[in-house]
Amino acid sequence: MKTLPAATIVAALATTPALANEPTPGTILAAYTVLAANKQGTTVAIARVVMQGVDTGCPKLTPLAGTGAPVATVARKNPDPENFPIRVCEAIVNAGMQVAGSQQRLPGPPQRAGALTVIGDSGCKPSDQDGCTLGSKGWPFQQIARSAAATRPDLVLHMGDYNYRGTPGHVMIGGEKQAVYDAGDNTGSVSCQLAGPYHGQNSQGSADPDRWNNWWLDFFQPAAELLAAAPWVVARGNHELCSRAGPGWFFLLDPGSDIKGVETGQPLCPAAESARPLLFDAPYRLDLPGLSVVVLDSANACDQGDLHKVHFEEQFKQIQQLLAQAPDKALLTLVSHRPLWAVDKADDTTAPGNTDPTGAYAIIDQTLQQAYHSYPLPRPVDLVLSGHMHRFQAIGFARGTKKPYPDQLVVGTSGVSLAHNHPSKPFSFPIDGLTGTGFGLSEFGYMALSPSKKHGWKGTLRDPSGKKLASCEGGRGAKKTGPCSPEK
Repeated sequence: MKTLPAATIVAALATTPALANEPTPGTILAAYTVLAANKQGTTVAIARVVMQGVDTGCPKLTPLAGTGAPVATVARKNPDPENFPIRVCEAIVNAGMQVAGSQQRLPGPPQRAGALTVIGDSGCKPSDQDGCTLGSKGWPFQQIARSAAATRPDLVLHMGDYNYRGTPGHVMIGGEKQAVYDAGDNTGSVSCQLAGPYHGQNSQGSADPDRWNNWWLDFFQPAAELLAAAPWVVARGNHELCSRAGPGWFFLLDPGSDIKGVETGQPLCPAAESARPLLFDAPYRLDLPGLSVVVLDSANACDQGDLHKVHFEEQFKQIQQLLAQAPDKALLTLVSHRPLWAVDKADDTTAPGNTDPTGAYAIIDQTLQQAYHSYPLPRPVDLVLSGHMHRFQAIGFARGTKKPYPDQLVVGTSGVSLAHNHPSKPFSFPIDGLTGTGFGLSEFGYMALSPSKKHGWKGTLRDPSGKKLASCEGGRGAKKTGPCSPEK
Protein backbone atom coordinates (compact mmCIF):
# COMPACT_ATOMS: atom_id res chain seq x y z
CA MET A 1 0.00 0.00 0.00
CA LYS A 2 1.52 3.30 -1.10
CA THR A 3 1.65 6.70 0.55
CA LEU A 4 2.86 9.18 -2.05
CA PRO A 5 4.51 12.53 -1.26
CA ALA A 6 2.05 15.41 -1.18
CA ALA A 7 3.70 17.14 -4.13
CA THR A 8 3.18 14.06 -6.30
CA ILE A 9 -0.46 13.73 -5.27
CA VAL A 10 -1.28 17.38 -5.88
CA ALA A 11 0.20 17.27 -9.37
CA ALA A 12 -2.05 14.37 -10.21
CA LEU A 13 -5.16 15.74 -8.54
CA ALA A 14 -4.85 19.03 -10.39
CA THR A 15 -5.90 17.18 -13.53
CA THR A 16 -9.28 15.76 -14.43
CA PRO A 17 -10.06 12.25 -13.17
CA ALA A 18 -9.88 10.84 -16.68
CA LEU A 19 -6.19 11.60 -17.16
CA ALA A 20 -3.68 8.82 -16.84
CA ASN A 21 -1.41 10.49 -14.27
CA GLU A 22 -3.92 10.47 -11.41
CA PRO A 23 -2.72 8.68 -8.25
CA THR A 24 -2.57 4.92 -8.56
CA PRO A 25 -5.63 3.11 -7.15
CA GLY A 26 -4.92 2.21 -3.54
CA THR A 27 -2.74 5.26 -2.88
CA ILE A 28 -3.37 6.72 0.58
CA LEU A 29 -4.39 10.36 0.11
CA ALA A 30 -5.26 11.32 3.70
CA ALA A 31 -5.64 9.82 7.16
CA TYR A 32 -7.23 11.41 10.22
CA THR A 33 -9.41 10.83 13.28
CA VAL A 34 -12.70 12.56 14.17
CA LEU A 35 -14.52 12.32 17.48
CA ALA A 36 -18.17 11.26 17.62
CA ALA A 37 -20.81 10.42 20.20
CA ASN A 38 -22.04 6.85 20.56
CA LYS A 39 -25.46 5.57 21.56
CA GLN A 40 -24.28 4.92 25.12
CA GLY A 41 -23.50 8.61 25.64
CA THR A 42 -19.74 8.30 25.52
CA THR A 43 -17.17 9.58 23.04
CA VAL A 44 -15.56 7.42 20.36
CA ALA A 45 -12.68 8.07 17.96
CA ILE A 46 -13.33 7.23 14.30
CA ALA A 47 -10.17 6.76 12.23
CA ARG A 48 -10.60 7.40 8.50
CA VAL A 49 -8.40 6.68 5.52
CA VAL A 50 -8.95 8.27 2.10
CA MET A 51 -7.68 6.14 -0.77
CA GLN A 52 -7.56 6.64 -4.52
CA GLY A 53 -10.10 4.62 -6.50
CA VAL A 54 -13.78 4.02 -5.80
CA ASP A 55 -13.29 0.24 -5.81
CA THR A 56 -10.15 0.16 -3.68
CA GLY A 57 -10.27 -2.38 -0.87
CA CYS A 58 -10.37 -1.00 2.66
CA PRO A 59 -7.16 -1.50 4.67
CA LYS A 60 -6.60 -2.86 8.14
CA LEU A 61 -5.18 -0.73 10.94
CA THR A 62 -2.47 -1.99 13.27
CA PRO A 63 -1.65 -0.60 16.74
CA LEU A 64 1.26 1.82 16.95
CA ALA A 65 2.27 0.33 20.28
CA GLY A 66 1.89 -3.16 21.71
CA THR A 67 0.73 -6.31 20.00
CA GLY A 68 -2.99 -5.76 19.63
CA ALA A 69 -5.00 -7.34 16.84
CA PRO A 70 -5.44 -5.50 13.53
CA VAL A 71 -8.67 -3.55 13.10
CA ALA A 72 -10.66 -3.87 9.88
CA THR A 73 -12.06 -0.73 8.26
CA VAL A 74 -15.28 -0.41 6.28
CA ALA A 75 -16.22 1.88 3.40
CA ARG A 76 -18.41 4.96 3.79
CA LYS A 77 -21.17 5.64 1.25
CA ASN A 78 -19.83 7.61 -1.73
CA PRO A 79 -22.32 10.36 -2.72
CA ASP A 80 -20.88 10.96 -6.19
CA PRO A 81 -18.20 8.54 -7.49
CA GLU A 82 -17.67 10.61 -10.65
CA ASN A 83 -16.57 13.68 -8.70
CA PHE A 84 -15.18 11.77 -5.72
CA PRO A 85 -13.05 9.01 -7.34
CA ILE A 86 -11.92 7.84 -3.91
CA ARG A 87 -12.86 5.44 -1.15
CA VAL A 88 -13.16 6.56 2.48
CA CYS A 89 -12.66 3.73 4.96
CA GLU A 90 -13.23 3.97 8.71
CA ALA A 91 -13.12 2.15 12.03
CA ILE A 92 -13.54 2.96 15.70
CA VAL A 93 -10.13 2.92 17.39
CA ASN A 94 -9.09 2.88 21.05
CA ALA A 95 -5.45 3.86 20.53
CA GLY A 96 -3.08 5.32 17.97
CA MET A 97 -2.99 3.20 14.82
CA GLN A 98 -1.09 2.76 11.58
CA VAL A 99 -2.43 1.80 8.16
CA ALA A 100 -1.17 -1.73 7.55
CA GLY A 101 1.59 -1.88 4.96
CA SER A 102 2.35 1.84 5.17
CA GLN A 103 3.91 4.48 7.39
CA GLN A 104 0.62 6.41 7.66
CA ARG A 105 -0.35 7.02 11.27
CA LEU A 106 -3.75 7.79 12.79
CA PRO A 107 -4.27 9.46 16.19
CA GLY A 108 -6.23 7.60 18.83
CA PRO A 109 -8.72 9.09 21.30
CA PRO A 110 -7.24 11.81 23.52
CA GLN A 111 -6.09 10.64 26.94
CA ARG A 112 -6.34 14.21 28.21
CA ALA A 113 -7.70 17.52 26.96
CA GLY A 114 -5.16 19.93 28.40
CA ALA A 115 -3.89 21.41 25.13
CA LEU A 116 -6.41 22.39 22.46
CA THR A 117 -5.84 23.95 19.04
CA VAL A 118 -8.71 26.03 17.66
CA ILE A 119 -8.80 26.97 13.96
CA GLY A 120 -11.49 28.09 11.56
CA ASP A 121 -12.29 29.37 8.08
CA SER A 122 -9.13 27.85 6.67
CA GLY A 123 -9.86 27.55 2.94
CA CYS A 124 -8.76 29.88 0.17
CA LYS A 125 -10.31 32.24 -2.38
CA PRO A 126 -8.13 32.06 -5.53
CA SER A 127 -9.22 35.48 -6.78
CA ASP A 128 -7.69 37.45 -3.91
CA GLN A 129 -5.16 35.20 -2.15
CA ASP A 130 -2.03 34.87 -4.31
CA GLY A 131 -3.82 32.31 -6.45
CA CYS A 132 -3.98 30.02 -3.38
CA THR A 133 -0.32 29.11 -3.65
CA LEU A 134 0.48 26.62 -0.91
CA GLY A 135 2.59 28.25 1.80
CA SER A 136 2.15 31.80 0.50
CA LYS A 137 1.62 34.78 2.80
CA GLY A 138 -1.76 35.31 1.18
CA TRP A 139 -2.92 31.84 2.28
CA PRO A 140 -0.93 30.64 5.33
CA PHE A 141 -3.10 27.67 6.36
CA GLN A 142 -0.32 25.12 5.84
CA GLN A 143 2.05 27.17 8.00
CA ILE A 144 -0.66 27.53 10.66
CA ALA A 145 -1.26 23.77 10.62
CA ARG A 146 2.46 23.03 10.96
CA SER A 147 2.92 25.58 13.73
CA ALA A 148 -0.04 24.19 15.66
CA ALA A 149 1.09 20.58 15.13
CA ALA A 150 4.49 21.44 16.61
CA THR A 151 2.79 22.32 19.92
CA ARG A 152 1.64 18.67 20.21
CA PRO A 153 -2.04 19.36 20.94
CA ASP A 154 -4.31 16.80 22.57
CA LEU A 155 -7.23 17.87 20.40
CA VAL A 156 -7.97 20.07 17.36
CA LEU A 157 -11.27 21.92 17.00
CA HIS A 158 -12.16 23.32 13.56
CA MET A 159 -14.92 25.93 13.43
CA GLY A 160 -15.99 25.13 9.85
CA ASP A 161 -15.58 26.49 6.30
CA TYR A 162 -12.89 24.14 4.99
CA ASN A 163 -13.51 24.49 1.26
CA TYR A 164 -13.66 27.95 -0.32
CA ARG A 165 -12.09 27.44 -3.73
CA GLY A 166 -14.77 24.91 -4.64
CA THR A 167 -17.75 26.93 -3.39
CA PRO A 168 -18.47 29.98 -5.59
CA GLY A 169 -21.42 32.24 -4.85
CA HIS A 170 -22.85 31.74 -8.35
CA VAL A 171 -22.84 28.75 -10.67
CA MET A 172 -23.91 28.02 -14.24
CA ILE A 173 -26.91 25.67 -14.25
CA GLY A 174 -28.22 24.62 -17.63
CA GLY A 175 -26.26 27.45 -19.20
CA GLU A 176 -27.73 30.16 -16.93
CA LYS A 177 -25.92 31.91 -14.08
CA GLN A 178 -27.69 31.29 -10.76
CA ALA A 179 -27.06 32.44 -7.18
CA VAL A 180 -26.27 29.54 -4.84
CA TYR A 181 -28.34 29.09 -1.67
CA ASP A 182 -25.99 30.03 1.16
CA ALA A 183 -28.15 30.79 4.22
CA GLY A 184 -27.41 34.48 4.38
CA ASP A 185 -23.79 34.67 3.30
CA ASN A 186 -24.56 35.66 -0.28
CA THR A 187 -27.56 37.90 -0.99
CA GLY A 188 -30.44 38.25 1.45
CA SER A 189 -33.21 38.04 -1.14
CA VAL A 190 -32.00 34.68 -2.42
CA SER A 191 -30.02 33.17 0.41
CA CYS A 192 -32.28 33.68 3.42
CA GLN A 193 -35.59 33.15 1.69
CA LEU A 194 -36.45 29.97 -0.15
CA ALA A 195 -38.89 31.76 -2.45
CA GLY A 196 -38.59 30.54 -6.01
CA PRO A 197 -36.30 27.76 -7.20
CA TYR A 198 -33.57 26.39 -4.95
CA HIS A 199 -30.20 26.52 -6.70
CA GLY A 200 -26.98 24.88 -5.66
CA GLN A 201 -23.70 23.66 -7.06
CA ASN A 202 -25.04 20.12 -6.96
CA SER A 203 -28.26 20.84 -8.88
CA GLN A 204 -28.82 18.90 -12.10
CA GLY A 205 -26.96 20.60 -14.94
CA SER A 206 -24.51 22.42 -12.65
CA ALA A 207 -21.17 23.21 -14.25
CA ASP A 208 -19.36 23.21 -10.89
CA PRO A 209 -20.44 20.44 -8.49
CA ASP A 210 -18.62 19.60 -5.29
CA ARG A 211 -15.38 17.71 -6.08
CA TRP A 212 -12.68 15.82 -4.18
CA ASN A 213 -9.93 17.83 -5.92
CA ASN A 214 -11.05 21.02 -4.20
CA TRP A 215 -11.26 19.31 -0.81
CA TRP A 216 -7.74 17.99 -1.25
CA LEU A 217 -6.26 21.32 -2.32
CA ASP A 218 -8.10 23.51 0.19
CA PHE A 219 -7.99 21.26 3.24
CA PHE A 220 -6.42 17.82 3.26
CA GLN A 221 -3.10 18.74 1.65
CA PRO A 222 -2.28 21.79 3.80
CA ALA A 223 -3.71 20.24 7.00
CA ALA A 224 -1.79 16.94 6.73
CA GLU A 225 0.60 17.49 9.66
CA LEU A 226 -2.13 18.70 12.00
CA LEU A 227 -4.41 15.82 10.99
CA ALA A 228 -1.65 13.44 12.06
CA ALA A 229 -1.01 15.28 15.34
CA ALA A 230 -4.30 14.78 17.19
CA PRO A 231 -7.96 13.78 16.82
CA TRP A 232 -10.38 16.45 15.60
CA VAL A 233 -13.74 17.91 16.57
CA VAL A 234 -15.31 19.29 13.40
CA ALA A 235 -18.05 21.89 12.99
CA ARG A 236 -19.99 22.38 9.78
CA GLY A 237 -19.81 25.82 8.16
CA ASN A 238 -22.06 27.44 5.59
CA HIS A 239 -19.56 26.48 2.87
CA GLU A 240 -20.48 22.89 3.74
CA LEU A 241 -24.18 23.35 3.00
CA CYS A 242 -25.68 20.75 0.67
CA SER A 243 -25.96 23.47 -1.97
CA ARG A 244 -22.18 23.89 -1.78
CA ALA A 245 -19.56 21.43 -0.46
CA GLY A 246 -22.09 19.43 1.56
CA PRO A 247 -21.62 16.13 -0.30
CA GLY A 248 -17.92 16.15 0.54
CA TRP A 249 -18.53 17.25 4.12
CA PHE A 250 -20.86 14.34 4.88
CA PHE A 251 -18.58 11.90 3.05
CA LEU A 252 -15.26 13.02 4.49
CA LEU A 253 -15.63 14.82 7.82
CA ASP A 254 -19.08 14.61 9.38
CA PRO A 255 -18.91 12.34 12.46
CA GLY A 256 -22.08 10.49 11.46
CA SER A 257 -21.23 6.88 10.65
CA ASP A 258 -22.99 3.61 9.92
CA ILE A 259 -20.54 1.79 12.19
CA LYS A 260 -22.50 -0.05 14.87
CA GLY A 261 -22.99 2.00 18.02
CA VAL A 262 -22.27 5.48 16.63
CA GLU A 263 -25.07 7.83 17.66
CA THR A 264 -26.05 8.93 14.14
CA GLY A 265 -25.61 7.23 10.78
CA GLN A 266 -23.84 8.72 7.78
CA PRO A 267 -26.08 11.40 6.26
CA LEU A 268 -26.33 12.04 2.52
CA CYS A 269 -27.39 15.36 1.03
CA PRO A 270 -30.89 15.22 -0.51
CA ALA A 271 -31.21 15.92 -4.21
CA ALA A 272 -31.33 19.66 -4.88
CA GLU A 273 -34.61 19.12 -6.72
CA SER A 274 -36.32 17.39 -3.78
CA ALA A 275 -39.09 18.99 -1.72
CA ARG A 276 -36.70 19.25 1.25
CA PRO A 277 -33.21 19.91 -0.12
CA LEU A 278 -31.66 20.98 3.20
CA LEU A 279 -29.98 18.78 5.79
CA PHE A 280 -29.42 19.61 9.47
CA ASP A 281 -27.19 17.69 11.87
CA ALA A 282 -28.52 17.16 15.40
CA PRO A 283 -26.42 18.64 18.22
CA TYR A 284 -24.22 16.22 20.15
CA ARG A 285 -21.96 16.24 23.20
CA LEU A 286 -18.41 14.91 23.53
CA ASP A 287 -17.10 14.22 27.04
CA LEU A 288 -13.33 14.18 27.53
CA PRO A 289 -11.14 14.43 30.65
CA GLY A 290 -11.86 17.90 32.05
CA LEU A 291 -13.74 19.05 28.94
CA SER A 292 -17.26 18.71 27.52
CA VAL A 293 -17.96 19.98 24.00
CA VAL A 294 -21.45 20.46 22.58
CA VAL A 295 -21.43 20.85 18.79
CA LEU A 296 -24.23 22.83 17.11
CA ASP A 297 -24.76 22.66 13.34
CA SER A 298 -25.44 26.34 12.59
CA ALA A 299 -24.63 26.19 8.86
CA ASN A 300 -28.22 27.07 7.90
CA ALA A 301 -28.70 29.78 10.57
CA CYS A 302 -29.29 32.94 8.53
CA ASP A 303 -27.72 36.19 9.67
CA GLN A 304 -30.88 38.02 8.58
CA GLY A 305 -34.54 37.32 9.39
CA ASP A 306 -35.98 34.15 10.94
CA LEU A 307 -35.76 31.48 8.23
CA HIS A 308 -35.30 28.09 9.99
CA LYS A 309 -36.01 29.71 13.39
CA VAL A 310 -38.28 26.81 14.39
CA HIS A 311 -35.56 24.32 13.55
CA PHE A 312 -32.96 26.11 15.65
CA GLU A 313 -35.39 26.43 18.54
CA GLU A 314 -35.55 22.64 18.46
CA GLN A 315 -31.74 22.53 18.34
CA PHE A 316 -31.45 24.65 21.49
CA LYS A 317 -34.12 22.54 23.17
CA GLN A 318 -31.94 19.48 22.51
CA ILE A 319 -28.87 21.37 23.74
CA GLN A 320 -30.69 22.04 27.02
CA GLN A 321 -30.99 18.28 27.50
CA LEU A 322 -27.36 17.66 26.55
CA LEU A 323 -26.11 20.31 28.99
CA ALA A 324 -28.19 18.93 31.83
CA GLN A 325 -26.31 15.62 31.50
CA ALA A 326 -22.79 17.09 31.17
CA PRO A 327 -20.16 16.36 33.87
CA ASP A 328 -20.22 19.03 36.59
CA LYS A 329 -16.47 19.62 36.80
CA ALA A 330 -15.69 19.83 33.09
CA LEU A 331 -15.07 23.02 31.14
CA LEU A 332 -18.32 23.29 29.19
CA THR A 333 -17.83 24.55 25.63
CA LEU A 334 -20.35 25.16 22.86
CA VAL A 335 -18.97 24.94 19.32
CA SER A 336 -20.97 26.66 16.56
CA HIS A 337 -19.69 27.85 13.19
CA ARG A 338 -21.82 30.97 13.47
CA PRO A 339 -21.22 32.86 16.74
CA LEU A 340 -23.93 33.53 19.30
CA TRP A 341 -22.46 36.94 20.02
CA ALA A 342 -20.19 38.74 17.59
CA VAL A 343 -20.00 42.30 16.35
CA ASP A 344 -20.11 43.57 12.78
CA LYS A 345 -21.03 46.78 11.04
CA ALA A 346 -24.70 47.53 11.66
CA ASP A 347 -26.94 46.86 8.64
CA ASP A 348 -30.07 44.91 7.71
CA THR A 349 -28.43 41.60 8.66
CA THR A 350 -27.53 42.55 12.25
CA ALA A 351 -29.82 42.25 15.26
CA PRO A 352 -31.88 45.42 15.83
CA GLY A 353 -31.42 47.06 19.23
CA ASN A 354 -28.09 45.42 20.08
CA THR A 355 -25.65 48.11 18.96
CA ASP A 356 -22.62 49.80 20.45
CA PRO A 357 -23.05 53.38 21.78
CA THR A 358 -22.19 54.86 18.38
CA GLY A 359 -24.78 52.78 16.53
CA ALA A 360 -22.15 51.80 13.97
CA TYR A 361 -21.79 48.16 15.06
CA ALA A 362 -24.26 45.48 16.11
CA ILE A 363 -24.71 41.78 16.91
CA ILE A 364 -24.97 39.40 13.94
CA ASP A 365 -26.89 36.12 13.48
CA GLN A 366 -30.54 37.02 14.03
CA THR A 367 -31.75 33.43 13.65
CA LEU A 368 -29.54 32.10 16.45
CA GLN A 369 -30.39 35.07 18.67
CA GLN A 370 -34.13 34.41 18.38
CA ALA A 371 -33.81 30.66 18.90
CA TYR A 372 -31.51 31.13 21.90
CA HIS A 373 -34.01 33.46 23.58
CA SER A 374 -36.74 30.85 23.15
CA TYR A 375 -34.65 28.13 24.82
CA PRO A 376 -31.91 29.71 26.98
CA LEU A 377 -29.20 27.45 28.29
CA PRO A 378 -30.19 25.85 31.63
CA ARG A 379 -26.74 26.17 33.19
CA PRO A 380 -23.83 28.46 32.48
CA VAL A 381 -21.77 27.43 29.49
CA ASP A 382 -18.19 28.51 30.10
CA LEU A 383 -17.13 29.27 26.54
CA VAL A 384 -18.56 29.55 23.03
CA LEU A 385 -16.15 28.86 20.15
CA SER A 386 -17.04 29.95 16.61
CA GLY A 387 -15.74 31.07 13.23
CA HIS A 388 -17.70 32.42 10.23
CA MET A 389 -16.40 35.98 10.60
CA HIS A 390 -13.00 36.22 8.91
CA ARG A 391 -11.30 37.80 11.89
CA PHE A 392 -10.65 37.19 15.59
CA GLN A 393 -13.03 38.51 18.23
CA ALA A 394 -13.18 38.00 21.99
CA ILE A 395 -16.28 39.07 23.92
CA GLY A 396 -16.97 38.79 27.66
CA PHE A 397 -19.81 39.75 29.99
CA ALA A 398 -20.04 41.15 33.51
CA ARG A 399 -20.15 38.43 36.16
CA GLY A 400 -22.61 40.14 38.50
CA THR A 401 -25.66 38.16 37.43
CA LYS A 402 -26.99 34.76 38.48
CA LYS A 403 -26.79 33.45 34.92
CA PRO A 404 -23.86 35.20 33.24
CA TYR A 405 -23.41 34.73 29.53
CA PRO A 406 -20.35 32.71 28.49
CA ASP A 407 -17.27 34.16 26.89
CA GLN A 408 -17.33 34.13 23.08
CA LEU A 409 -14.24 33.58 20.95
CA VAL A 410 -14.41 33.90 17.16
CA VAL A 411 -11.48 32.24 15.40
CA GLY A 412 -12.08 32.70 11.67
CA THR A 413 -8.50 33.58 10.81
CA SER A 414 -6.83 30.35 9.73
CA GLY A 415 -6.59 30.84 5.99
CA VAL A 416 -9.34 32.66 4.11
CA SER A 417 -8.83 36.33 3.20
CA LEU A 418 -9.40 38.47 6.28
CA ALA A 419 -12.25 40.90 6.90
CA HIS A 420 -11.81 44.31 8.49
CA ASN A 421 -15.41 45.42 9.04
CA HIS A 422 -15.42 45.35 12.83
CA PRO A 423 -14.40 47.90 15.48
CA SER A 424 -10.71 48.77 15.32
CA LYS A 425 -10.69 49.59 19.05
CA PRO A 426 -12.12 47.81 22.13
CA PHE A 427 -15.92 47.95 22.06
CA SER A 428 -18.96 47.50 24.32
CA PHE A 429 -22.64 46.82 23.63
CA PRO A 430 -25.83 45.94 25.56
CA ILE A 431 -27.51 42.57 25.16
CA ASP A 432 -30.33 41.13 27.26
CA GLY A 433 -29.65 43.54 30.11
CA LEU A 434 -25.92 42.74 30.21
CA THR A 435 -22.93 44.63 28.90
CA GLY A 436 -20.55 42.83 26.60
CA THR A 437 -17.04 44.10 25.99
CA GLY A 438 -14.33 42.90 23.67
CA PHE A 439 -11.89 43.55 20.90
CA GLY A 440 -10.95 42.14 17.51
CA LEU A 441 -7.93 41.50 15.32
CA SER A 442 -7.66 40.98 11.58
CA GLU A 443 -4.53 38.84 11.50
CA PHE A 444 -4.03 35.24 10.41
CA GLY A 445 -3.58 32.71 13.18
CA TYR A 446 -4.95 30.08 15.54
CA MET A 447 -5.82 29.76 19.22
CA ALA A 448 -3.99 27.55 21.72
CA LEU A 449 -6.44 26.86 24.55
CA SER A 450 -6.31 25.00 27.87
CA PRO A 451 -9.01 24.29 30.48
CA SER A 452 -8.17 25.51 33.98
CA LYS A 453 -9.69 25.14 37.45
CA LYS A 454 -13.28 26.01 38.35
CA HIS A 455 -14.61 26.05 34.79
CA GLY A 456 -11.93 28.48 33.71
CA TRP A 457 -9.75 28.50 30.63
CA LYS A 458 -6.62 30.17 29.32
CA GLY A 459 -5.65 30.80 25.74
CA THR A 460 -3.07 32.34 23.47
CA LEU A 461 -3.81 33.65 20.00
CA ARG A 462 -0.81 32.99 17.76
CA ASP A 463 0.14 34.02 14.24
CA PRO A 464 1.20 31.47 11.56
CA SER A 465 4.77 31.38 12.89
CA GLY A 466 3.62 30.85 16.48
CA LYS A 467 4.20 34.43 17.65
CA LYS A 468 1.80 35.56 20.39
CA LEU A 469 -0.90 38.00 19.25
CA ALA A 470 -3.13 38.05 22.35
CA SER A 471 -3.47 36.46 25.79
CA CYS A 472 -6.84 35.27 27.07
CA GLU A 473 -8.34 34.04 30.32
CA GLY A 474 -11.91 33.00 30.97
CA GLY A 475 -14.06 34.01 33.90
CA ARG A 476 -12.43 37.42 34.33
CA GLY A 477 -15.66 39.29 33.69
CA ALA A 478 -16.16 42.30 31.48
CA LYS A 479 -12.86 44.12 31.25
CA LYS A 480 -12.25 46.76 28.62
CA THR A 481 -11.14 44.20 26.06
CA GLY A 482 -13.30 41.29 27.21
CA PRO A 483 -11.56 38.00 28.08
CA CYS A 484 -8.49 38.70 25.92
CA SER A 485 -5.78 41.35 25.81
CA PRO A 486 -3.76 42.10 22.66
CA GLU A 487 0.00 41.95 22.81
CA LYS A 488 1.63 45.37 22.85
